[in-house]
Amino acid sequence: MAEGLILAAGKRYQTKAGATATVTVGCDPSGPVTHDLPAGTVVVCAEVSVDAQRVRISSPAGWLDAAVLETAGPAPVLKLDFETFQQRHGQVQPGDTYGIEFPFSLAMLEQFGPEFLTRAFHASGVMGADNRVTAILSVKPIEVMGASENALVTIAYAKDDPAIAAELFVKMPPADTVRKFGLAGMSHGEVQMAQLSQKGIVPVETAKYYFADYCTHTANYILITGKIAFGVDPIEPAHHKGRDFMVPDADDHYRVLTHSLARLVAAHKVGAMGHDIEAHFPYARAARDFWPSAESAGRLDRLVDFIGRIAPQLFIAEGTDPAFLQQWREDVLFGLANKDTVIAWLHADPDYTGLCHSNLNIDNAWYWRDEAGKLHVGLLDWGGTGQMSIGQSLSSMLMMPEPEGYIALQRETIATFIAEYRAAGGIALDAETLRFHYKASVYSTAIWIIVDYITDMLFQFSEEDYAGMKNRHDERLTGTGLYSAIIWIDNMLRDWLDDLTPGDACRRIMAGNTSSRWLGL
Repeated sequence: MAEGLILAAGKRYQTKAGATATVTVGCDPSGPVTHDLPAGTVVVCAEVSVDAQRVRISSPAGWLDAAVLETAGPAPVLKLDFETFQQRHGQVQPGDTYGIEFPFSLAMLEQFGPEFLTRAFHASGVMGADNRVTAILSVKPIEVMGASENALVTIAYAKDDPAIAAELFVKMPPADTVRKFGLAGMSHGEVQMAQLSQKGIVPVETAKYYFADYCTHTANYILITGKIAFGVDPIEPAHHKGRDFMVPDADDHYRVLTHSLARLVAAHKVGAMGHDIEAHFPYARAARDFWPSAESAGRLDRLVDFIGRIAPQLFIAEGTDPAFLQQWREDVLFGLANKDTVIAWLHADPDYTGLCHSNLNIDNAWYWRDEAGKLHVGLLDWGGTGQMSIGQSLSSMLMMPEPEGYIALQRETIATFIAEYRAAGGIALDAETLRFHYKASVYSTAIWIIVDYITDMLFQFSEEDYAGMKNRHDERLTGTGLYSAIIWIDNMLRDWLDDLTPGDACRRIMAGNTSSRWLGL
């Protein structure tokens, strides 16, 4: 080991200049070689040998000599402070990758016109140098509340080319300044993933890449891909979050989503996406984090009252019991108060992290069946993509399935991920350990949103209105976003009715009781 170098799991290091950084399958340096890493490659330590002479790295997975490593510098910070953001976010600046100025609103896109698209498509290489965009024929905003400003754009080219389409999808930051600031930095991963997809090294289906760039100075971005023809055979109609009752064989859809996530993480870990992934997606930078508000306790009290008194018929009966809700309230507040420790614990073991899609709900994909009836999937909406807890990624995916099957689906999803990950070259993960990670993660992927945002939404109806609802399938709920909110809350109650609860996981982490005997192994 290099003198003075402290090695620890979950820490970033880089290979020294002039050193041969040979990665082998096992700890034995004479074992089969999988990679030779160039100088300056940033890696993450997953394990240190007993004699501290060898280090197992997370990606590309394998062992190398500790002597070839030195401490890496800190990962770049994407988040701007609000004052700096206000000064910069309206500026037109060149993107980090292609060095050309780009529009970051739909109005600006029309102002920049076909000249910008020509320059952009030449820069990305998607369009030949002898072709150009001659006109923007239409810009149709997609009127769906979300984390971005989106549109379907139709353009014309000087020359016909079957390799490029006239109908495109464009994504930019939201127009609202406060919302834009809150989401700033998340689209860096989406832009990076889109650019990697053009190289053919992303192991899952993605929309065809045309152009994407991000400006670190301003936190602005633009993404242009091919349009997905939802509802045009064989592609299924677009599905919606929290509407699984409208999706034929929804469990099969979660299964193919899980397969895709497992293949993505495995490709990252085995080095199939290159040795520089750490440079694009620094370790744990995509960790799902949150900042509880000063009103969280008061909102939680309103939520408990809503579940137990105002509308208990909308939820699983056991979850409306006063004693249960009191314990649930205590666990939720305990988890919110200790979120930093829990999130750090989720990212302390690199083996249970990876390059993940951070929001793989059933609506962030498109689906089609082949002639044999097998379901296939392509992934969309890569905002927030990066290295993060696998448990966080899985619990983000299973936000809003139908509650009656939620716990069974959760267990099946964990088993499916582990099997597919192993088949794709990943190491053998333990099911109970990953389940523990899943349970601990729901504070950062669900609970805080439910408490601080969803609670207020519930009171758009009066107590009298709720008294007249027989169950969650009342059309006043199914006709609004409240149906999704109700099933999300119900699923969280069921997590606390399981034999391992998020409260159990959080308290064991805080007590330091996370050895195998505490995980039930």
